[in-house]
Amino acid sequence: MSKQQYLTDYLHKNAANHPDKTALVFNDEVFTWQQLDDLVVTASAALADKVPSDKQCVIGLLFANGWEFIVAYLAILDRGHIAMPFDVTHKALEIGAIIDQMKPQLIITNNRQKSVLPASHPTILLSELLNTDKPATEGLRLTPETQIATLLFTSGTTGKPKATPYTHANHIWNIKVTSKVVHWNNDDTMLLSLPLSHWHGLVMGLSGIIYHGNTLYLHERFDPVKTLQALSSGNISIYTHISIAYIEMVKQPESADYDVSNVKVLISASSALPPAVSEEFKRRFHHDILECYGSSETGRIASNTPEDLHIGTPGKLLPGVKARVNKDNELEIVSPGLFPGYYNNDLATKEKFTPDGWWKTGDIVELKDGYLLLKGRIQERIKRNGLTLYPRDIEWALMQHPKMKEAFVMGVQQQYNPSDTLVYFLVTTLSVGEVVDFSKQSLPAAWRADHILILDIFPKLSNGKPKLGELKKMAEQRIGDATSERPK
Repeated sequence: MSKQQYLTDYLHKNAANHPDKTALVFNDEVFTWQQLDDLVVTASAALADKVPSDKQCVIGLLFANGWEFIVAYLAILDRGHIAMPFDVTHKALEIGAIIDQMKPQLIITNNRQKSVLPASHPTILLSELLNTDKPATEGLRLTPETQIATLLFTSGTTGKPKATPYTHANHIWNIKVTSKVVHWNNDDTMLLSLPLSHWHGLVMGLSGIIYHGNTLYLHERFDPVKTLQALSSGNISIYTHISIAYIEMVKQPESADYDVSNVKVLISASSALPPAVSEEFKRRFHHDILECYGSSETGRIASNTPEDLHIGTPGKLLPGVKARVNKDNELEIVSPGLFPGYYNNDLATKEKFTPDGWWKTGDIVELKDGYLLLKGRIQERIKRNGLTLYPRDIEWALMQHPKMKEAFVMGVQQQYNPSDTLVYFLVTTLSVGEVVDFSKQSLPAAWRADHILILDIFPKLSNGKPKLGELKKMAEQRIGDATSERPK
């Protein structure tokens, strides 16, 4: 049995076995595994006096992609606590709601991000933690199957946001099973521009780097030109992102000279990859894209492989994943990657688990010759730029404006578009422009509407619920005719 059971065990092993190997390249900064481990151990030791040592507690961290995020995150895990990353694109409204609900013991940040945090909440700068000389001590250790490593969000700011805990064992299983099917090994290097505050970037990116002891080339955010330049450098063997990244890359001028032939594997996950994009990428750059499928609750469920690539499907179920399709054609699964249930939200957990312990994914699927075909989604879920959103969360945020009387949010799926088109139906005295301004000030980018329809009154059923069919027709008409602000 491996001596490494927790993510930070692999960090310490890498520092011991390959101290001078490059662990991280970020902008002009380079860190070896020994340097990274030293920073983590220092910050971890400083945390010992600031949080309980006898039980796991939630510690928030607010950083953009960079070495500070990685050090703060791993220091929390080294102490044995639960790391809860905030998305730096979130506004103070959402961050405040999450803090009120989750009540983190402490938040670690830097001067760049500190201003959006409530002044009343316990906060410490990473620089303060690193400016100490406290001796290293071992942190809290439960079993890897029960010790929560991370707490992430599938949606945000209703009274009870859905927080998805992920254990050390969950993290490590995902990396092990994915590594087998895409041939990810200790000699690889990875380019990562996904947000480290999201499941895809954190689990399938950073955790994999730590597990394998790879070199990580980290970008603060995705940029198609910088990405193609990096992929053409010869330094990168693995790249993973959502489908939007590949869509943006194929939009670049054909006159640009990019050679990505040295990249071993390109992975697309978190949102469906349109077949036309996959085919165009292959024509332009002479490289296949391996589409995968999963979620922050389930972990990775299915994947294409270099030897078995089927465009238009996320491939076959991964080893260890069991799946079945219920009477509504909804996929249900169990696997070692399945999270333990929503954090402090037994009701939401009970609604999503079947009585015999299978997780209802919310996705309508067909299993054909062993391949998973995604056919659609349950009404309430919205897929947008690789994120899973829920209308009620966005409606709650919109209703914070005093002039908002009613709000209804709908995601409309369109052919060849991996992201749903987001439509607001509003009863308000605000103009469309004022709604747009409020959204920019108060809502994260993924929650902002593609189309806004202001109504005098919602069409409703006798029970007071909106007439979904009528609203969908309005939305489709609005999408087809972007010149009309108010439906007739």
